[in-house]
Amino acid sequence: MHVFFKTKVMAIVLVSIGIASAQFNLPTNARISALAGAHVSDISGVYRYPVLMTGYTDHIQATWGGLDGFVGIKSISDMLSIGVLANQGPMAPEFTEAAVTRLNAYPSLNQPAAAAASYNNEVVIPHLLLGFDLGAVAIGADLFFEYGGYSAESTDTTKYNGSLSTPGFKISGKFDVASAVIMAKFGMGFPSINGEGPAATQKLTSDKGTYIETGAEASISGGGADWVLGLCYTQAGYRFKLGDVSDVDLISRSLLNAYAGVEFNFVETAVAALGYSISRNALTASQPGQSGEPSQTAINYSHNIYAGVENAWEKAWVFDAFQLRGGALYSITANGGENKAPSPALNPSYSQPARHSNVAPVVGIGVSKAFATVDVSLNPGAWGGLFTGPDVAMATATVKF
Repeated sequence: MHVFFKTKVMAIVLVSIGIASAQFNLPTNARISALAGAHVSDISGVYRYPVLMTGYTDHIQATWGGLDGFVGIKSISDMLSIGVLANQGPMAPEFTEAAVTRLNAYPSLNQPAAAAASYNNEVVIPHLLLGFDLGAVAIGADLFFEYGGYSAESTDTTKYNGSLSTPGFKISGKFDVASAVIMAKFGMGFPSINGEGPAATQKLTSDKGTYIETGAEASISGGGADWVLGLCYTQAGYRFKLGDVSDVDLISRSLLNAYAGVEFNFVETAVAALGYSISRNALTASQPGQSGEPSQTAINYSHNIYAGVENAWEKAWVFDAFQLRGGALYSITANGGENKAPSPALNPSYSQPARHSNVAPVVGIGVSKAFATVDVSLNPGAWGGLFTGPDVAMATATVKF
């Protein structure tokens, strides 16, 4: 299942980075959680780069805890594989949250009593994966359709209904170039909202809705080490419209994440990796319909270092393999912002003092038998009891068929 299931026992020491995503919070699994988010080869990378599915054909993995991610990949031929993702979360979370809020408030614009009867069905986002392995070149596609249905009924049985949706795609490629492996991705989505009521009710629709994801990653071997460099940028923007009148504010969320890491053998059976990431997360509310297009932006900067350790033993007890893991995370964050107005006198910027986190440890174990693997991550800071030990933070089951 894992790269550590080879014939020799390996002691793994990892210091790496967390990779932010289009959704700002992608699913992970118990193995990566126990390594404090270390950037290592793992099936969960399919959420970032669909092309990685070509390296994990005939796998099913389900995780409980966190976003409860699910990955299923089936090989059709030597060159073609298909798969599904589930529970990945909204592609543009701010849009989804705002859309649900507006749909819930929509009936009360005409009949206050209708608001109490409103409800939203759970938002679902099925993902279809397609992978093409052409040797030195591989291509992966993620086709998704986010959808949430809505209905409400007032006391006089007047009905309201609507939906939110984000259809889109993400294409990624992997290329072998000399001693390097290069990956690139590009994705687009089209978030929209729709609300309808009685004939005299103004419709709730989207004036604008965009989602873009781009990124590239290079893995290079040299100097006895494996180096990784990556960059990811995502942006989602939206504005709603009631009847013919658009909202004043156009909302935009962008995330820029850069990371670097290195892995190397420092003794025969041990591999070390060092890495660092920086993220810029910005939320902007602009008013393009106003003179001078004033806007307000809140910005968060985050610097992250992750540390983890994994040791694997083969033929341990009744298991084919046993892994023991531990990790820690250290972060530094800083908030700031800027306000732009037609007059320079009303154009202040601000920043707040940086804050750092405590080093948060995590531990975990994994066992494999035949075609099945079970991984568990534990939170040593939260003990269920004197004899029961730390609480289980996440559990993952993986089956290779």
